[in-house]
Amino acid sequence: MSGLTEPRSEAEWSRRAVINVVSVLTSHASSLTLIGAHAVMLRTADLDAPFAPTSDGDLGVTPGLVGDVPSIENLLTDAGYAHRTTARPGLWGRHPYVDRLGNTGYREKIDLLAPHGLSGTTSRSRRGVPALQPTHGKLAVGNAIGIELAAFNRSPMTITDFADPNTRAQVHVAEIPALIVAKGAKVGERLGEPRKGPIRDKDLGDLWRLMACAEPEPAAALISQYAGHPLIGADVRLATTWTRDVLEDLASTERARRSLEGVVDPAEIDRVFSVWRGSFTV
Repeated sequence: MSGLTEPRSEAEWSRRAVINVVSVLTSHASSLTLIGAHAVMLRTADLDAPFAPTSDGDLGVTPGLVGDVPSIENLLTDAGYAHRTTARPGLWGRHPYVDRLGNTGYREKIDLLAPHGLSGTTSRSRRGVPALQPTHGKLAVGNAIGIELAAFNRSPMTITDFADPNTRAQVHVAEIPALIVAKGAKVGERLGEPRKGPIRDKDLGDLWRLMACAEPEPAAALISQYAGHPLIGADVRLATTWTRDVLEDLASTERARRSLEGVVDPAEIDRVFSVWRGSFTV
């Protein structure tokens, strides 16, 4: 995409990364689902509250919809992307730079993540995707618990480049119920296992956004439909339990308030959390 306006912020670079990678992986388009912050932005765009910045893009990859050829590894490396680390699969970057401390970073950052329940591994500690490794490489895609529902609860949307609005791509985007479970699982897992990473106020702000744009009963009903799924049911139940724990933790409301301080009435944040608390019983 030569001749485009160069992004100036991390959010602009990450949006550009999503659009570029969707284009690079067009032969596997049916397997890709936008998750994470950019999906939250699209699904809550009508909400009258500014978005928190984000530095990378997240794409879910459904292994059963990925063709054997061409190789994801080869497609991305041929397009100039490199593994940001070899310690964890699925982390890709392009346009490297060296910061003031001498560390290498990347302007474009993308995370490719398969749902754990569809990845071919039963181990929670194994981050690779055995189902894809024979033809796509050990580091091409990682896996995560909590994004299973996004492989089913999704629909196509147009995503627009922030820096150059004439640049667009169409991609499947996770719908709100799937995003609520994914965000809740991310925070809930860290509540129980702090070594998994810090809990960020932004994640609770995103969770509030999603809940503010949906009703709990239909979302809970949809989630429960997949609780008995033969492949993803166990992970959906675990992710839902983590989400329930997050909603019942009063500190979650406080974190959401901090994230949205000055832009959303704290009473409205409390109201939404209260409405959703107790919704998930899977």
